[in-house]
Amino acid sequence: MKKQAIISIVVSAVVLLAGSAGSYAIHRSYSVNAGEGSLLADAAGGTELASTRVTSGSAADNGGSDDPADSSGGGADSGNATDDETSNDSAGQGGEDDGLTLKQIISTVGEKVVMIETADGSIGSGFLYNDRGDILTNAHVVAGYADVTITMSDSDQMPGTVIGIGEETDVAVVRVPDLEGVEPLELKLNAEAEVGDEVLALGSPLGLQNTVTTGIVSGVDRTFDIAPYYYEGLYQISAPIAPGNSGGPLVDRRTGQVLGINSAVTDEGGIGFSIPVISIVDSAKGWSDSPMDVLPAPDYGYDEYGLPTDEYGDDYYGDDYGYDDVPVDATELEYASEDVLYAFYDAVALQDYKTAYNLLGAEWQAKQSYKNFADGYKDTLGVYLDYCIGVENGDGTVSVYVTISADERAESGGTTTEFYDLVYQVGYEAGDASDVLKMISGKSE
Repeated sequence: MKKQAIISIVVSAVVLLAGSAGSYAIHRSYSVNAGEGSLLADAAGGTELASTRVTSGSAADNGGSDDPADSSGGGADSGNATDDETSNDSAGQGGEDDGLTLKQIISTVGEKVVMIETADGSIGSGFLYNDRGDILTNAHVVAGYADVTITMSDSDQMPGTVIGIGEETDVAVVRVPDLEGVEPLELKLNAEAEVGDEVLALGSPLGLQNTVTTGIVSGVDRTFDIAPYYYEGLYQISAPIAPGNSGGPLVDRRTGQVLGINSAVTDEGGIGFSIPVISIVDSAKGWSDSPMDVLPAPDYGYDEYGLPTDEYGDDYYGDDYGYDDVPVDATELEYASEDVLYAFYDAVALQDYKTAYNLLGAEWQAKQSYKNFADGYKDTLGVYLDYCIGVENGDGTVSVYVTISADERAESGGTTTEFYDLVYQVGYEAGDASDVLKMISGKSE
């Protein structure tokens, strides 16, 4: 896999790419039953913790969820939606409130869900959202391509043209002339989903078209970054999704109305995330009314860590943009250094603190005893390595950027979820004949 296809270095919350047109993957997740300061192998070891980003109440306060990480905080204020906003561009399908069974909802909705394929063979999903033949999908599904192939539920194929795409918001619109006049799906714009709402996720995970999974909204108002996109107010869902689901609709189980666009999934645990349609419909309608003359390519720029732009190289952007091939393969040292961090948090998850402690360099260990290290986890309920990427420094060491989320006991008796953006230096220690990579130092970002 090309190195930069997994670089999204805005390490402010969760994330690795699972596929250019598939669901983003986030979370290599681990749980432990103790600790706090040892997220950085203890601040006494030469590091300090980043500030808390998210605080939640007790599990009982989070919509009754048993998951202490779930938070049912609200998203954008939708209470003032107008009647026009609830009607969509053309009438859509009703659901069980109109007497339809689950099978009928799946059949009716599924007819308007499509598979999207780019010239490089990447696959995503989308759905018809207006009567002009416009498909709503994720920007990362079609980024870099002006023309795509649309496959309907009956396997009919037709050409589509990208007429609008977000540069920071992961949403895009594809116009399919052959679908003009076809009745679209109905968007639910008069209210946001709530924790406990039953939902369906439709799409083409791993290229398996017409796949439907069921679940509930298990959390709301989730926020994170996957460069160049910023995600906020997301629905967290239990309905299983996988690469290829990206861009497909999240549907209300009772009404058949579209609640969101399925966009991301954890690589372990199968937790999915969906962008509420209520938050992006204005952008989509704007592109439908006034298609873009020139499509912007994702602009990664040079971030604060000095990582290069165009991180996916020619294979990602495609011939439409004329980029030259870029050597973006990771070095063996970078991969090995990332493995050190995965091994560290693997050991912590198993409460094997001795193994984790032994991954610290001698200088770091000299500043912190094993007992203090292990004691640091006494109040942590869960630790998650959300993001991990290494960048070689040129001096034999590697900077490994990680994002950590931790569920911790609060003094009030509830739980808090805290996020830490960290960077570790990994390398071989001078005088160490074992040639074993060690975590030399670390600090918060």
